[in-house]
Amino acid sequence: MTCIPGPRTARALSTALLGAVLALTAAACGGEAETESDTASSNTAAPDLGQSLDRLRLTEGASYTVEDGSGGMVTVRLTGHENGDDPAVQISVAPEEGSAAEHTLRLGDDLEIGGEPWRVSEIGMSDSSSQPSSVTLTREGEEGGG
Repeated sequence: MTCIPGPRTARALSTALLGAVLALTAAACGGEAETESDTASSNTAAPDLGQSLDRLRLTEGASYTVEDGSGGMVTVRLTGHENGDDPAVQISVAPEEGSAAEHTLRLGDDLEIGGEPWRVSEIGMSDSSSQPSSVTLTREGEEGGG
């Protein structure tokens, strides 16, 4: 004798199967998220905005602190920009002990932050008040020629 499930049994089985698939999918996605998080915390690549050991991306209105060679902190801030054929940015560098210095820099210019050279590697201009301008500074290492 063959047993054929009734409509209730079929519905219960399909619901259980759907629940199992959803649970496995959630577990798989959860595992990937943990892996990405672990990778992000151990990886030294900078996020889209922010800083890493060798790259600092400044946006208008945000300050970043960088450690200098003696363990002190230096605050770096993009304070303005100049549009035109040769765009420039104004960057304020303020050591923990001392007064801020304002620098006007163009693409490829060098800037000393905390006793180390940084190069302006990218300038992003915005005419919109909803989109801030940005500048990316790259640390000049021994192999970087700086």
